Amino acid sequence: MIANVLSVIVSACSFLFTSYVLCRLTYFLSSHDIHIHSDDSTEQAAFSNLFLDMLLLTVFILQHSLMASNRFKQICCNLYIEHLSRSIYNACNSVIVNFLINNWQQVPFYHFWHFSTSSSTVSILFNSLHVFAWSYIYSGCIMMDIAELYGLKQVFYRISGRNSPLDNKSTELKRYMNHMRHPSFTGFLIVLWLYPFMSLDRMLLAIVFTGYMVVRWTTDPEDYNYHVRYFQQKQMELS
Repeated sequence: MIANVLSVIVSACSFLFTSYVLCRLTYFLSSHDIHIHSDDSTEQAAFSNLFLDMLLLTVFILQHSLMASNRFKQICCNLYIEHLSRSIYNACNSVIVNFLINNWQQVPFYHFWHFSTSSSTVSILFNSLHVFAWSYIYSGCIMMDIAELYGLKQVFYRISGRNSPLDNKSTELKRYMNHMRHPSFTGFLIVLWLYPFMSLDRMLLAIVFTGYMVVRWTTDPEDYNYHVRYFQQKQMELS
């Protein structure tokens, strides 16, 4: 009984904190709030800020990769907390992402392109693109079983005496999820690259995140065909 209560508390706290950080991440990646300061004009300050940003990205990549490995899952199994592995994974990821957002250093003095969002047309264009991208990302998470992605379903199944929810999924879906745990590559590309002010730090963020997605998301034609069939089935169910 006590173990079940603690599992619910951990899962609920992870869900709330992860949701909060996801909101912050959405604003962080899509906000056009750029401040250009005179002290950013020196090369020394620029490279110092870039070095710190690269350290933050490195910490995120290492933590994300280590906790996504089978080794972490095996540790959770050995500790008899396999049902909490997703909640713990989400919470730890959220801590790192939150830390990255709080400590990110802008380098706005150097930029590759700049479209002023003071124009309503430009602002509406970029905001519409980002709203579409985030809608695409989050709708994909919902369709892939958002309760399982949050780790809530694993705890519910454990308390109700059922096997892991992954055991009920098809072999094709589990294969797809191993290659790409959460969507969507296209949505993140839009958010990262279709941005009105591509400063040096933003370019670093876009390059590193894009490269990491290319390396980690290893989908193939078989996964693509399954995704198309799955999407069509969901459309039929919702129609």
